[in-house]
Amino acid sequence: MLFDTSPDLEDIRERLQSEDAAVRRMAVLSIGETADPDAVGLLVQALGDADADVRAEAARVLDEFDTVDGVEALIAVLSDTDEAVRTSAAETLSEIKSPEAAPFLLRGLATHDPFAKAALLRAIKPLRVRDALEPAMNALGSGNVQVRREAVGVLAYLKSETVLPALLDVARNDPDAQVRRAAVGALVFADGGRVRETLVYALTDVDWQVREEAALVIGRLHVGDAVDALIDALDDDYWQVRQKAACSLGQLGNPAAVDALGAAFAHPISNLRKEIVGAMGEIADAAATPYLEVALTDEDPDVRKLAAWALSKIG
Repeated sequence: MLFDTSPDLEDIRERLQSEDAAVRRMAVLSIGETADPDAVGLLVQALGDADADVRAEAARVLDEFDTVDGVEALIAVLSDTDEAVRTSAAETLSEIKSPEAAPFLLRGLATHDPFAKAALLRAIKPLRVRDALEPAMNALGSGNVQVRREAVGVLAYLKSETVLPALLDVARNDPDAQVRRAAVGALVFADGGRVRETLVYALTDVDWQVREEAALVIGRLHVGDAVDALIDALDDDYWQVRQKAACSLGQLGNPAAVDALGAAFAHPISNLRKEIVGAMGEIADAAATPYLEVALTDEDPDVRKLAAWALSKIG
């Protein structure tokens, strides 16, 4: 015989009235063990508890319910005085994938609270709501770095040609490197010809992660006339930038890059050497043969295997 061991809502409701915050917190945890839709109302109630730990737990437990019933309450506590509560609410909102949540999130974007605005932008991003375009565009002018970064994320997901000029401007001119990097990555939906100049410019950014992202996007977009800029990037101070440049040169498949790749092979980082050998295999030009024959004796077995593969591609 099977017995129902799920918590009794009446018992939970009673414990939520306890004067002991620890008892109330345990009651909130018990709510997560029930599938009763009425339990969501109790969690919403707990979001207004006098104790921050109880409020934070309620925000976390709401993530276990596939419903938008608690969205408005979660949005309200994004401005809670306690950081843990705000963070828990933001994380739960970011996990809600129902389009029904969009109207609540869009209304919430009217807030002037930077933390709340960033959290709402992050939450609405995966919903790909067209109505989020205008508030995201407006948020690009925020004085808060996180708000601008999340706004770029929303625009990247929407993949609208109308926002391309704004993304190009952010990629070049935003004062924060991570925002510039996000904007460069967001250009991956565009036509390579329209974004080439900005991507090449980003290859000279003062921040290496922006340069790395630019090298990656050039390859993904197959921006063929950026070969010279990628070759220059093979001399970057950061091996990660060199690695992405080598990968993209392989994707572009231009034999003009072979000698530069060969010159860049003498590097202590084996991951970079592997990428260079792989790029030579993708280009598959006979000019790479001498370099690949050297790679056959590399100390790293993966480099040697890739060199053999690359030589087989050349024939």
